[in-house]
Amino acid sequence: MAENIVLLKVFVSSPGDVSEERQVALEVLEWLPNRVAFRGKVAFQVVAWDKPGAGTPMLASMSPQEAIDAGLPKPSECDIVLVIFWSKIGRPFQMNGVDYLSGTHYELLDALSSPPTQTMIYQRTEKKLFEAEDEAGIAQYKALQAFLKGDVFYDPATSQARRGINRYDAPAAFREQLESHLETIVANLLERQATRSAPSQSAAPVAAASNIQMITAKGWEGSPFPGLRSFTKDDAPIFFGREREIDALVKLVASQRFVAVVGASGSGKSSLVGAGLLPRLAANAVNSPVTASKDWYVVQFTPGQSSNPFVSFFEALIRTFKPLPHNWREVEEIQTKPATACTILARTLVSLKAPQWAEVLLFIDQFEELFTLAGPETIEPFARMLELLAAEPRVRIVATVRHDFVHRAIEIPELAELLRGGFFSLAAPTTRALAQMIKGPAELAALDFEPGLPEQLLTDTGSGAGSLALLAYTLDELYNIAARRGDKRLNFADYDYLEGVAGAIGKRAEETFARFGGSVEEKEQLLAEVFRELVEVDERGTATRQRAPLERFDPQQGRLVEAFTQARLLVTDAAHVEVAHETLFQSWERLRHWIGSVQEDLILRRQLRAAAEEWERRGRAEGWHWPHERLEPVYAMCERLKLELSETEKRFTEPEQARLLREVDDLRTGHERRREIGDRLSVIGDTRPGVGVRADGLPDIDWLPVAPGGSIQIEEQTFKVAPFYIAKYPITYAQYEAFVKDPDGFDNHAWWKGFPKEHQRQKLKEQRTKSRNNPRDSVSWYQAVAFTRWLHQRLQGLELPSPGKDAGSPFVVGSNAEVRLPLEWEWQWAAQGGSQKREYPWGGEWQEGYANTYEAGLNRAVAVGSYPQGASPFGVLDMSGQVLEWCLNNYSQPAEKNISSNITDIKGLRGGSFLVDASYAACAFRNGDDPRYAY
Repeated sequence: MAENIVLLKVFVSSPGDVSEERQVALEVLEWLPNRVAFRGKVAFQVVAWDKPGAGTPMLASMSPQEAIDAGLPKPSECDIVLVIFWSKIGRPFQMNGVDYLSGTHYELLDALSSPPTQTMIYQRTEKKLFEAEDEAGIAQYKALQAFLKGDVFYDPATSQARRGINRYDAPAAFREQLESHLETIVANLLERQATRSAPSQSAAPVAAASNIQMITAKGWEGSPFPGLRSFTKDDAPIFFGREREIDALVKLVASQRFVAVVGASGSGKSSLVGAGLLPRLAANAVNSPVTASKDWYVVQFTPGQSSNPFVSFFEALIRTFKPLPHNWREVEEIQTKPATACTILARTLVSLKAPQWAEVLLFIDQFEELFTLAGPETIEPFARMLELLAAEPRVRIVATVRHDFVHRAIEIPELAELLRGGFFSLAAPTTRALAQMIKGPAELAALDFEPGLPEQLLTDTGSGAGSLALLAYTLDELYNIAARRGDKRLNFADYDYLEGVAGAIGKRAEETFARFGGSVEEKEQLLAEVFRELVEVDERGTATRQRAPLERFDPQQGRLVEAFTQARLLVTDAAHVEVAHETLFQSWERLRHWIGSVQEDLILRRQLRAAAEEWERRGRAEGWHWPHERLEPVYAMCERLKLELSETEKRFTEPEQARLLREVDDLRTGHERRREIGDRLSVIGDTRPGVGVRADGLPDIDWLPVAPGGSIQIEEQTFKVAPFYIAKYPITYAQYEAFVKDPDGFDNHAWWKGFPKEHQRQKLKEQRTKSRNNPRDSVSWYQAVAFTRWLHQRLQGLELPSPGKDAGSPFVVGSNAEVRLPLEWEWQWAAQGGSQKREYPWGGEWQEGYANTYEAGLNRAVAVGSYPQGASPFGVLDMSGQVLEWCLNNYSQPAEKNISSNITDIKGLRGGSFLVDASYAACAFRNGDDPRYAY
């Protein structure tokens, strides 16, 4: 070792339940000497008494006394001590007459006894799940919690903390903390060492021992970037940026026998498993009383390695278990009797004399090949085999699946059931993760970047799923250019030569497009027609490839397909065509621009088709309909694309309002549901005529003609009914708000003329239920009349046809017609059906479900027209129940209808309300109240 390199001793101490963190610590320590700041300046001796050899971290195997007797450095003799806890404290022991909770307890106390030693304590906060029968594990957890609250960490006299604990939720977070902490500590130690006149206590290397590992800056030979190939377990040291995904995947694999890693093409699924999961499993990441992943056997294959996925599986068994004899006749037996695979794997483990905790992990990469390359007759038997294998106690399965083939998997019951518990979704990497993928491998290979180049790569690459392949390709090319000239520096000149990240692929695509015959406009139209079938856009806006039947393209489109196939940008077989690599979607500017211009419509088109198919499969269940908020963009998309919907899609996209109103028309619909429907219509827009406000801001009144033809007795007085029109619904909250918000409305003194002074512009109460289609409640008689005066003025010139053949000329507001409150006899005539004299608007007897009265139990008004069965013969709604309705005339003297009446005159009210019972809702029932009151 060079004399100018400082050697630091690092002691790693922990119970046996944090093997992942110990592996992470080793990886961080192997990475640090390659950092630019530390390159050629520092090396580490990693000491771990419970780690015999430099292989996988093991459970505690050496006591402190044994370690000291063996001459291994004590924690207090090291520069840095890392102590890691999760759910255990360890086994108690005695040393020199002193009782310790565990070896870790002793090691921590020994480290703390040395002031120069930099001691870092870490605790994993993720909840540890114990089986109910794991009494020892639960006891360990309780002992650890008591220890962490004890006098090592808190002053028993004052309860003040004596030292801090670095807490984290998962190994990836531990890595982030440890990298930051060690960078700071190592920098400080190097600075301290540089100021010392005497050598450090740790300057001299310790003699080689099985529990000591020397780490120096050895770097990575060759290109640290994989190009377009996937990472493998041998690439684990250069696999950066997916630490949190690895944590999550490890956890899922530990709890499930089948896990599907699902993501877009080029999202790094294979690399995540090959260089992330498998090395972590080899480091004993899954470690419980019944299994230890360090002893698992990994069988890796892709279903399409052979035309028969069973052959691919069997070939993988042979590669993995070479010393064992295999009978190829078993392949056919597995296909006809899938349970045979379980027998073969069980027999194999016995033949290997594997420990009882050892398992077989099947890594099925590119699982979608089962649907694209395997014979159709093999798909369901293969799925059945996987179902049986996943039920075995010593078999686990991890499969990588393109997200656009998941629907094919769930069509098979066995695979659908497996996916239900083991679905792992892999998203595109974040910008921070991409930065790690650039800089981490480069540091291990001792590569330098021209300042600003990594940032430019990040900017040009983006964060789409295909960016990983494109970035890896570009970095590998930059490395190869530098290597050819014997250089270790990646620079902008080479980057510009490659025409940036998108250069090579985009340039080839544009040249192919330029050579194709026809005008630019014709070719762009053809391009859209072809790639509309070859591209899908997911919810993140990421374009992904999809296979399309060749027969879908006409001869002219087929010529373009052939040209791009010859350029190796498309791939075809006898019946299908697809994009060779999804990086084309981002690399070719012309195609990227087209996708960008239609991507929202393409996303929606795919979602619509999938949702309509699902709705159809589920028997057109109402709950699977899309709501209004999702349908509005669909209508716009169909218009832009001139899309012809299928019959299923047309039925699926029926407006929500129409579906809800159809439900309202059904007498079986209960009161609570009618309330919900009304509130929902208020939210999405109640489009019924007569409920809302017109485009010009005025109330949209649906005027219904009421033909005269008789008279009504009220308080022994006879009133002849003249022709009139009446609003179909009570005035709604939205319609009254038009009066309130009109600058010439509620605050205009003209509408209050003649009222008692103290009730001119009478203060308006809040609406009780602020749904726009509810009847306006809490309005006094004065406020109701003011509204009608305003509306009369605003509707000047409105012409309605004669309400009956004997009713005279048409009604013209401001000429021979006035907008006002009804007189009681007009109200009653409209409610009882004229001369029919119905007891209730719908007939002679009270009917449950026909009105919103006390019996409904709602204790509030609901949207107008929510009880269409209760309509009067003239079509007027809500004349029974809902809210009491003011009439123009006085109550005690019905013939009087003077507006400037004395303040004490009671005004007529009709119709009952939600607060009173059915008897108040009868057509002839009279009520009255003080005009000042707004109940």
